Amino acid sequence: MALSEPWLLMGGVLGLYLYDAAQLLFHDEVVLEARRRGFVVSGGSSLELGGRHLFLPNPCCPHRVLLRLAWSGTASPLQRVRWQRVRFTLATLAPWTWLLLGLFFAGLPCALWLGSHAVLLGWLLLTYLVIVAMLVQVYRRRKALNLSPRAVLALAFDALLCAPFALNIVRKISLRQQAVPDLRRAAASMLPPAQQATLLDLLRGRIRTSLDFVEPGSAASDSLQACLTHFEDNTP
Repeated sequence: MALSEPWLLMGGVLGLYLYDAAQLLFHDEVVLEARRRGFVVSGGSSLELGGRHLFLPNPCCPHRVLLRLAWSGTASPLQRVRWQRVRFTLATLAPWTWLLLGLFFAGLPCALWLGSHAVLLGWLLLTYLVIVAMLVQVYRRRKALNLSPRAVLALAFDALLCAPFALNIVRKISLRQQAVPDLRRAAASMLPPAQQATLLDLLRGRIRTSLDFVEPGSAASDSLQACLTHFEDNTP
């Protein structure tokens, strides 16, 4: 091999990708990850880092939309309509993320093991061409994605400065959204019964832990109890 330490380079690419994809969730937050037949729910790992729970999405599926929701959040009907528009538009970006995934984890190893600088340069040019094309599409559809020019610029800066970060474009855009359903409506409309049960078990544990830190009979305690009661009454 003419190019030294290809495994080290691939490990660096993977590490940067996973670092950028990871989320640290607050105690009252969960993540809904889109699947073909609805969403699945996660509260992150049981291991806490600085009082927050580490969540790592499926690294093989960078096209999946993520929703980060708190159990106390609310949303208006207009926001829910906007979210449906955003989700539809994000689906058009999925092919770009698949192409980038192939370039990084199939194309790059081939270029490295061939040991040709010309092949590696060709891979680099093709990768940045795909990233730029994806960013152009994001800019053209920024209104449908509820993104300001400054937000698009921030996404472009990340993707162009560190190419593996471009793999997380769909995730980043979905996580930026303010116009999303609140957790109560999302659970009822997006989660299958099995996932609603998973969410209820998660909330029971988290809310009961939170109740240990508030004064019994206080407004905070009553709010937590009401939230838990709502999910218990509405879970199949």
